[in-house]
Amino acid sequence: MAAPALDIAASLRAACPELPVLTDAPALDAVGVDALRPSRGRPELAAARVRPLAVAEPRDVDDVARLVRWANDARVPLVPHGGGSGLMGGALVLRPAVAVDLRRLDRIAVDRDACLVRAGAGAALASIDAALARERLMLGHDPWTVGVATVGGAISTAGLGYLGAAAGPIGSQVRAIEAILADGRILRTRPSPARSTGLDLTRLFIGTEGTLGIVTEATLAVLPRPEERIVRAYRLGSFGAGVQAAAAFRRIGVRYACLELDGDGTPPESASLLLVFDGLRGEATIHAERAAAILADTGAEPLPAAEGERQWAERHAIAERWAARRRLGADDWQPEATSGQFDYAHVGIPLAAVERVRATVRALVERHGVTLVEEGIWHWPELYSIVVTAAADGAAGIRDVIDGVCRAAEDAGGTMEYCHGVGWKLAHLMEGEHGSAGLDVLRRVKARLDPHGILNPGKGGL
Repeated sequence: MAAPALDIAASLRAACPELPVLTDAPALDAVGVDALRPSRGRPELAAARVRPLAVAEPRDVDDVARLVRWANDARVPLVPHGGGSGLMGGALVLRPAVAVDLRRLDRIAVDRDACLVRAGAGAALASIDAALARERLMLGHDPWTVGVATVGGAISTAGLGYLGAAAGPIGSQVRAIEAILADGRILRTRPSPARSTGLDLTRLFIGTEGTLGIVTEATLAVLPRPEERIVRAYRLGSFGAGVQAAAAFRRIGVRYACLELDGDGTPPESASLLLVFDGLRGEATIHAERAAAILADTGAEPLPAAEGERQWAERHAIAERWAARRRLGADDWQPEATSGQFDYAHVGIPLAAVERVRATVRALVERHGVTLVEEGIWHWPELYSIVVTAAADGAAGIRDVIDGVCRAAEDAGGTMEYCHGVGWKLAHLMEGEHGSAGLDVLRRVKARLDPHGILNPGKGGL
């Protein structure tokens, strides 16, 4: 049985007297959750959530190391927390644990000539981009939550952002990592565009959600700010036409920074396509014009320039509204009896299987009586997403549809999630993702690096 919260806090303060430790209810409630909610087909989450025993706010890497050493000795779990915008419950406290708020680790250092930025795990992505802008550079990771998300959180979930077609997922941008191991040792890897020195230790901490070590700093490759940016929007006759156009762009060599295809999910399945082209002056124009020619052959209709600019300008709007509600103290953890249910899946599918999985989606939606609001493609034709909704009593149907889509992607040789990590929400599907042998390897690595299971236990299927 875990020690009482007051005893844990007193023990932590005695072991780390300089470490800020909070125990007031508002702080515990704010840092003990992320953006996963019971209204996403998981009403049991409201009862499963527990308050942290305490919130630690380390000021530097040495604070984190001391905290982890204490936790390892005391056998007290730690749950790292960044901006709290994760969608999978990766930062959710589900058993007695100390939440580790990393937002004080927010130092930023730009190396203009190397096109690198070194940032603390708690640095907000928007703050990093602002620092880079002064050097005519920009961050390649631009998720919908850019104003809230932190470096540590983005790395822990292997996030993908709106500029992913140009920069790749954030894991492709990470050049070096500083992380605290479960025994309190500090591991630092070295920045290099390439290395040939055995296992790349940096990769261990990308997408593993703080289960193998707590990331405290990262060095990221960054992009030049484009001399030219062209944003164009189109109306297509069908979703499938957009998938084929995306495949044609790649095959021919059309380069874009962002591709977002949205379909309404119902016949006649019209779709909209947003394309963003970045580059040197004249370069973006060449690619935009070639893309326009390809789309013209499909019968696509160009939309007014203002429509594309509006969509691009509003790409962070949902997250900004969510952050504003959170600042006002809105608590939507206990849904009203009349509240509806919704959820989304972001799966990777081999191109040849996209239509087969789309058919599976329609069969699942019909079987479980939920509504398919939209489906989409992001950047590459293999990255497929859906949004589904249901009435307040439709949580089971929502969950079954999402799990079914994830399993269909795995069965097709794809992946159950390409953007937001695994966390608690998808942990039960990890054997289907990796196979029994693969999941056993992951768990052996976890057991070796964290023998007492103190680092974000229960997340990612580990």
